This record gives sequence, structure tokens and C-alpha cells, in this order.
Amino acid sequence: MSELHLRAVIAHRGIDVTLDVAAGETVAITGPNGAGKSSLLGVIAGLLRPDEGEVRLGGRVLDATPPHARGVALLAQDPLLFPHMSVLANVAFAPRARGVRRHQANELALRHLTEVGAETLAGRRPAEISGGQAQRVAVARALAADPELLLLDEPMASLDVDVRPALRQTLRTALADRTAVIVTHDAADARALADRVVVIEHGHIVEDGPTRQVLEHPQSGFAVRLVARPGGS
Repeated sequence: MSELHLRAVIAHRGIDVTLDVAAGETVAITGPNGAGKSSLLGVIAGLLRPDEGEVRLGGRVLDATPPHARGVALLAQDPLLFPHMSVLANVAFAPRARGVRRHQANELALRHLTEVGAETLAGRRPAEISGGQAQRVAVARALAADPELLLLDEPMASLDVDVRPALRQTLRTALADRTAVIVTHDAADARALADRVVVIEHGHIVEDGPTRQVLEHPQSGFAVRLVARPGGS
């Protein structure tokens, strides 16, 4: 587990944010479309360079570190599984890339697939599984990378409503004792997964507090609207 410190200024997007995440903490970032949430994940992952700022993870300054060497795994809405590989090979890809022998990598992959309840899918190809199953596999693949920090960018947004509760439970188990940042527009995601909620509007943090406090006593305009949605309170 590693703590995260982020300072990011992106002038043309109006973003000016300082965020700290403790080791083992899961922070949910929410806010309206265009507020800068996904941009912050891009800065942390090394996919976007800010005009000013710094990313530190576990004491390491990552500003000049390429994405693949940061110890960060990004899980997006699209699972982005390799279509020509089996589910097992998809999950084993990260440890294989680190030099782990095939047999050991496959054992590790199967362990993570079991962790997310997808071990029976090991021999299938991505085209042979459902969207919810593919997202479970994507979670297993992210965990197999053994990241210091896990980033989740609305991982359930493209899934049917009836599939989301099971995946939330999968993520809740997977995120236990891990440092993670999740971007979401869903109060149910924040309630199920996050220790803390950060609300961003117009590129700035306007509310930051324990999940229960923010959802039960929202102070910002977006948080009020979030919990007022059906199923949000």
C-alpha cells in the first residue's frame, strides 16, 4: 500500500486540484461532466501532463516516470481485453510482462480470477463472455499487475443496472486494504466502495469528506443533486 499526493494545474481546462489519498484508502471523485475528473486520473496514470504540479506515490515522484513503470493500474469503462487471448492469458499478461514464468503467471491469473468470481471463464475468449463478466476479468487483470495504486474510471457506467450490484461487491472485496481512486456519477458506487468522497466542480474541489457525511449531509450543489437522484440517498 502506498499513499498518493497529487497536485495538478491544467490551465486550458480550468483544473487546479490538490488531492491526498492515504495508504489503503479508497477515494471516490464525483462531479458534473467536464469537471476534470478523468483528467486527474490521466495525470496520475501518466497519460496527461499538467502545466504545473506533481504526482507522488509512496514517496516516489512520478512526473518523469512513463505510465508502464508507475505502479498504477487504470480500469476504464471499456475492459479493453485482448480479443485473441483467452481470459486466463489476458489476466496473466501483466505478470508475464514482468518476467514471471508462464506457469507461475497462469497460477497467479487463476487466483485473481477466483478472487473476482470469474475462474470458470478462464478458457474462454472475450467475445464469448458478457459485459459484466468482461469487467470482472478486467478487475482481475488490474490486480494481477500488482499495482501500488488502482484507478477506476466509471467502471460500471456501461453495464446494465442489474449487473452492477454484483460487480460492486467484487470491487469492494478487491479494493480492501488497497489504495484506490474511483471516478463515478453514482452515489451507490461511492457508498459501496469509498472511504471518502471528493466533489469537483469547474476544475476545483468544492467538497471533501467521509462518504457517509457527504452523502447524508451534502454541501455542494452537485452532491445535493447526486443524492437526490433515484437510488441516490
